[in-house]
Amino acid sequence: MKNLQHNLRSSSFTLVAFLAGSFLVTPAVHAGEAIFTNTYLAETLPAGAKEVEQWVTFRTKRSQGTYQLTQTRTEFEYGVTDRWTVSLYANAYSVKAQNNNSTASRNNYTTVGDGDEVSGGGPVTAGPYVPFAELLPLPSSLYKKSDFESVSVESIYQFLSPYKDRIGLAGYVEATLGEKTEELELKLLLQKNLMEDDLILAANVAVELEREKWSGVNVDKETKLEISGGASYRFAPGWRAGLEIRNERVWEGDHTFSKSKRDYSAWFAGPSIHYAGKKFFVTAGYMQQMPWATAYSLAAKDELVDGRVYKSSERHIVRIMGGLSF
Repeated sequence: MKNLQHNLRSSSFTLVAFLAGSFLVTPAVHAGEAIFTNTYLAETLPAGAKEVEQWVTFRTKRSQGTYQLTQTRTEFEYGVTDRWTVSLYANAYSVKAQNNNSTASRNNYTTVGDGDEVSGGGPVTAGPYVPFAELLPLPSSLYKKSDFESVSVESIYQFLSPYKDRIGLAGYVEATLGEKTEELELKLLLQKNLMEDDLILAANVAVELEREKWSGVNVDKETKLEISGGASYRFAPGWRAGLEIRNERVWEGDHTFSKSKRDYSAWFAGPSIHYAGKKFFVTAGYMQQMPWATAYSLAAKDELVDGRVYKSSERHIVRIMGGLSF
């Protein structure tokens, strides 16, 4: 019995020592890991390093009815040089929607000019990844579909390192191609480390050019300007807690920033939590659309309810990301 107790104590001590050691060897941030769920850091993988990441994003809640969208991204990332990282993504989705247009859009269906009107008006099933209502059995019918969406290629080049220079600076390019979607995204990534890297501040400025065919009728073109930022604090070895804010501005039609083509502006904010081990990380974040939206197009004004715009945006967004380096 004494030998058993001694072995148990020895095993417990070994386990505690191993876990403590795992925490102690955890660096401030692994190069390339995501400590936020929306805002990128100005960091790249070391030359020759590889990483696999899995993203799952759940979006839900419109002014009424049902809208639930789950998006997944599987990424393989490779460090070409210490300053240049390339990635390949496989993107898929699952959507469930029914009877979810606003009361105003049901009453104002005669508004025209932006391609979002519905012949006959009334209840409609609508939203990203949902076909035009007239292609459904009834305009407000339940629509459900899960499918592969697209492939994306991403390139990040670091101009300044947040660990060697006063500020981190990187450029980001991502191209996406699918049967029903084409997108080009350009980003500027900024990062500032403070308090011996315990506190990390980051900001992104992004321009997205999109062409989509989800309606099944038209090719919809959009231009987006997105500004996001976050602060993340290391409160224990390996652990970080953060806050993020994001503003999304959308223009309709041909790729332009023309005042006459403005669609809407929406704001999102929320917390994130991050843990990193020696060869892996997990990050989870929640963002809620804030009641600070501005609508410009007729369709966006109809979908502006209690300060939130639901034309192409949801109220609740949850994202979980995990990465494994090797």
